[in-house]
Amino acid sequence: MTDAARWICVSVALALSISAPVASRVAAQSPPHRVRLAPPIDTKSTPSERWYPRPLSTLIGTVETFDADQLSIHLDEQPLPTRVASERVLEIELVQTPDDQAAAIAAFQQADHGTALPALIRSISEHDASSRPPVWRQQWLSMVASQAAMRSGRGDIAIELVSQLDARPLPALIIGLLPIDWTGEFASNPALVDVAAKRAASDSLAVKLVAASWLLRSPQYRPAAESALKRLAAQSDRPWIAALAGQLVWRTKPPPEIESKLKQWESEIDQLPMALQTGPMVCLLHVVRKSGLTDATKKWELAIELSAPTWHPDAM
Repeated sequence: MTDAARWICVSVALALSISAPVASRVAAQSPPHRVRLAPPIDTKSTPSERWYPRPLSTLIGTVETFDADQLSIHLDEQPLPTRVASERVLEIELVQTPDDQAAAIAAFQQADHGTALPALIRSISEHDASSRPPVWRQQWLSMVASQAAMRSGRGDIAIELVSQLDARPLPALIIGLLPIDWTGEFASNPALVDVAAKRAASDSLAVKLVAASWLLRSPQYRPAAESALKRLAAQSDRPWIAALAGQLVWRTKPPPEIESKLKQWESEIDQLPMALQTGPMVCLLHVVRKSGLTDATKKWELAIELSAPTWHPDAM
């Protein structure tokens, strides 16, 4: 790892080491947030409710905590916080985004990933503990930074950021932004392939998933990557990692199998928490497009354009 890469990863590690109480105090002082939520999981819904899409909802207030289990938010004129299951959270929008974060995110959205990567890291690390973003915001910015690293060919930084983030349980919203190569677009970059081959034996299941996705189109490493994904899909310790690994395998299937299993795969996407669906939607679009399935391609192009449940770089 280069000195620059080491500095970036150490900066994030130090920032993410803030204790939960400190992060909560920072969150309580931060500007209000808009939280977009998926419908609650309710097995008692009526037949008519199952026929029609249930609407999303929005909460406006101040996020107190957001972790792998739940989000707690203080709403105006309510003495006690409102709590919702973490997997329902699709977006947390800052009403007033700090200038340094806004500039870094703008660079990313303009595909200037080389500029976005250090800017995203600085927006976390160049603050003292009292003004640093709360941990959940640090996690989101760090995962976007890992995406910028992958897209700018800095696989060492991307993988190291994922390893650090995966040291604690992550909300579905953050897992959905793992720098997974859903399309095969980045497989031609030798720098990513070399890093993935070196880190494929990591103890982190998230790192294993990312590394396997980078190796799927490598003539040398593809068999090992497919085997790794099958093992990840079969493990039960991390169900969301298992589901995403199973869906990455779609990229390896021949056109006849893709056509015969399309309905099953669409159902698998529906069964994921909405916060995890956008990446697999992109994957399925590229699979059916490559297979020449015109109607399915049009369907998934429109689905991603009009109803992708969460923001994702591959759906921009």
